[in-house]
Amino acid sequence: MVRVTQRLEARVLGEGDWIAASEICRLCWLDPGAVMELAELGVVAPRETPPGEWQIPATALPRLCVIGRLMRDLGVNVSGAALALELLEGRRELERRIRTLELLVSDH
Repeated sequence: MVRVTQRLEARVLGEGDWIAASEICRLCWLDPGAVMELAELGVVAPRETPPGEWQIPATALPRLCVIGRLMRDLGVNVSGAALALELLEGRRELERRIRTLELLVSDH
């Protein structure tokens, strides 16, 4: 009997890490044109590496995956998905502030 062992490696991505735009497209179900449009809209700030491949900050991955889901699942265009993301993030921030204020009020 032959036993096959597969070794997987992972590392946590952080502030200083960058991901190739092609990998972002694969992970978030986005096409390259959508990533370029998102850059034009200011949703992401890519950098171009010497071979001409854009890189995207790793911290943008969750936001881009949300945009990819909005576009794929709801049929929203790039601009609509960027706006929806902005509204969702604004709502989360307001909810966080409300929780903070509720904690402050309950302490008194």
